[in-house]
Amino acid sequence: MEKIQEIFTDQIEDPKDPMRTDLDRDALFDLANNIKQNGLINPITVRPIGNHFEVVAGHRRLSACKIAGIIKIPCVVRDLSDEKAFEVMAAENLERADVDPVDEAVFITQYITRTGKSTKEVAESLKRSESYVRSRLEVGNMPEYMQHYLKTGELKLGVALVLNQITDEQTRHVWTDLAVRDGANIAQAEYWLMDWKRQLLPGGSRNDLPPNDYVPGEIRPVMFECAIDGEKYDARLCKSIIIYEGNLELFNAFVAEIKSPA
Repeated sequence: MEKIQEIFTDQIEDPKDPMRTDLDRDALFDLANNIKQNGLINPITVRPIGNHFEVVAGHRRLSACKIAGIIKIPCVVRDLSDEKAFEVMAAENLERADVDPVDEAVFITQYITRTGKSTKEVAESLKRSESYVRSRLEVGNMPEYMQHYLKTGELKLGVALVLNQITDEQTRHVWTDLAVRDGANIAQAEYWLMDWKRQLLPGGSRNDLPPNDYVPGEIRPVMFECAIDGEKYDARLCKSIIIYEGNLELFNAFVAEIKSPA
């Protein structure tokens, strides 16, 4: 059961687990000025916690009202469990464009920890795809510098998910910094990832720095050298074969025969 009632702002506590860890101060003061002029159009949602209330939906609006010096505000009062409160909070916040992937990751991780729900169950509760939930969980495990770039908007989420597949930390850090510097897109990030994977193949060489002829924004295919004719081809057109090591001598003789002048 829920009802709307006027509640003193000093009786309303901030959410125990806010989805947004940082509230834009300038935007908050703009909202406070707007509320001063026009009033609070939409009531916030709270739930009773002892003798006080906890805000469930409308954290920014509550903060702005306090800045504006508003003593009492209209609230929708709902009796909600922790799990339901999380779902209501998500319904409001996940629709907002200013919620960054890192805050989403923290929120979803807390949700799973508290409820013990599976990825599929969380996706259903939040009305999101399983891939969305998995990607946010991956964001939660990214290095701090990648999370910082995601929060500031300097790194695109798709690019970060690709580069995070690079398990060598120094290489990943170098390419992440370059992606931020040059505004790399997913295609460029996939090129770097494929090039790194190529370096791990037998005979490959490791290089933790970008190539000397690297041009920001230029997408070039990774080239593999064919063991048969020695020519280089687009890696996407190459196929892997498995040869027992005892047959390597026979294979090399076969290749030498093909390469020899007629």
